[in-house]
Amino acid sequence: MLVDTIDKMKAFIPVVVGSNFNKYKPFIEEAREWLKREIVGAALYAKLETAGNEALKNYAEGVVANKGYLVGIPFFDLVETEAGFAVTLTTTKAPASRERVNALIVGVEKWLSDSIERLLEYLEENAQYHEDWKGSNTFALLTETYIHKLKDFRRIAPFEGTRLEFIKQLPSMLDVIHLQIEPVISPELSDEIIEQLRDEDLTVANAAILRNLRFAFANYVITKTDSAYNYLMKVKKVITETPDSYPAFRDSSLYASIQATVIVKNTDEKPIFRAGF
Repeated sequence: MLVDTIDKMKAFIPVVVGSNFNKYKPFIEEAREWLKREIVGAALYAKLETAGNEALKNYAEGVVANKGYLVGIPFFDLVETEAGFAVTLTTTKAPASRERVNALIVGVEKWLSDSIERLLEYLEENAQYHEDWKGSNTFALLTETYIHKLKDFRRIAPFEGTRLEFIKQLPSMLDVIHLQIEPVISPELSDEIIEQLRDEDLTVANAAILRNLRFAFANYVITKTDSAYNYLMKVKKVITETPDSYPAFRDSSLYASIQATVIVKNTDEKPIFRAGF
């Protein structure tokens, strides 16, 4: 079980003192469920304590300890009385000011963010966990675009945020895909590439356009639209010149409309012949 002793709490949270683990239990249990639901998924969570997964377990425990402590901070010094809630005081320690508590919350949020960063980076770099990890919300979100790893995105475009902040950018990233890229390469081809990247079975043809597609995507995300457009036009040139290599695009309604436009244009450009001329 993740984080089941006071010593483990102390290992991750320097301000934890004493020997009473029970005060943290409800919040740690909530944090375990959050980790299972949001970050690693049920299948991978079930393997966290399997022999050989010690490194993964340690990263996961860092997330659980910080998440649990963060959730519990507002309640640690409160007790319920018949007249309402009261603050627990001792004869030797003065209660912390609201400013100090707020500073602690900010600090623990940073620890939690760093812990999630380390866990996700470890998961990204260790493919043996990907099959089990696929059941999580986070994996689904991170693999819904053409670039799954933060470090790969950073190679293409500047991004100084954490993985949590990267995940928060995903709605705008999906807007880029749906509103900027799919109207050029078709939703069908876009979906095919995303699914193949998720399953790690990219075709040779799709691999040939992936680099320019990723540059287009990343540059649109950081609003370098001119560069993004130029990369996207490189992709368009390849798929329109060799449509049989891209059946998802060739069989799409987008390609049909492109072909219809070309036919109409060619018809309009034909010279008009008149008798006697």
